[in-house]
Amino acid sequence: MKRIAVCAAVLVMTWAGAVSQAQGLKSVEDFSKCMKAIGGAVGGASKAMQSGSMADAKAEVTKAKQYMGAVQAFFKEKGKADPAGLAGDAIAKLGALETALGGTDAAAAGAAFKEAGAACGACHNKYRDQDPTTKAFSFKPGVL
Repeated sequence: MKRIAVCAAVLVMTWAGAVSQAQGLKSVEDFSKCMKAIGGAVGGASKAMQSGSMADAKAEVTKAKQYMGAVQAFFKEKGKADPAGLAGDAIAKLGALETALGGTDAAAAGAAFKEAGAACGACHNKYRDQDPTTKAFSFKPGVL
C-alpha cells in the first residue's frame, strides 16, 4: 500500500511540475524549454506505444498537450496569429491522439500519432531553419 502511495505522490508531483512549466512562457528561453519538454513527452508517448502501454502513452500526450497550450498562448501574446493557429491545430490533434489512446484500437492510435506529428511538422517546417552542418534548429527571422 505504501508503494502505491509513493507512486501516486510522484505522479502528482510530475504533473504539477509539468503544469507550472507550461504556464506563463515569458522569454524565448522559456519557449525553447517548453518545446523541448513537448519533444520529450512525444518521444515518451512513442516509446510507450511501441511497448503496448497505451495508458503511459496517453499520460505523455496529456503533458504534451498542456505544454502546447502554453506555446499557443506565447504566440498569441506576441501577436503571431499564424503560429498560434498552428499550435491550436496541434492541440486538437494531440486531443484526438489522447482520445485514441484511451481506446483499444492500436491502429487508430498510430494514425492519430502520425496526424499529431504532421501538425507539429507544419509549424516546424514553416518557422524553423536547420543548420546543415550542426543540425541545430533556429527560428527564421521575424518569427519571434
